[in-house]
Amino acid sequence: MWIITIVVGAGCSSGPEPIAFGQDQCAFCRMTIAEPTFGAELVTDKGRVLKYDAAECLIDHLAADAPPHRQLLVIAYDDPRQLYPVDSLTFVIAPEYRSPMGANLAAFRSADKAKPGEAMRWEEVQIKLAER
Repeated sequence: MWIITIVVGAGCSSGPEPIAFGQDQCAFCRMTIAEPTFGAELVTDKGRVLKYDAAECLIDHLAADAPPHRQLLVIAYDDPRQLYPVDSLTFVIAPEYRSPMGANLAAFRSADKAKPGEAMRWEEVQIKLAER
């Protein structure tokens, strides 16, 4: 009996997963996630992982009806393919960053690389995008 429990438990994700570029679909807009400098994940409070093609899709899903979550992660533009907790990143909106959904939003590990544009924290960028 205990073996079945281990096998069933092993099938459930409990944290972030690598995004399979060109294969995974955005949980919000259903586009294929293709650009390694953009992308995001939401880990639900039950451990399910939802993937997004851009941070703005994650923000839009949070504003609409996203499930309760325990972790939010975004890919850093200055470290492609790597997901980081949103609170550890600096965000910029500028035409130079042509994000998949057109918000021109990019996240950076290093605030020094977050140029041009106004550097924002996660909470600020959510408010800014809600205004569009």
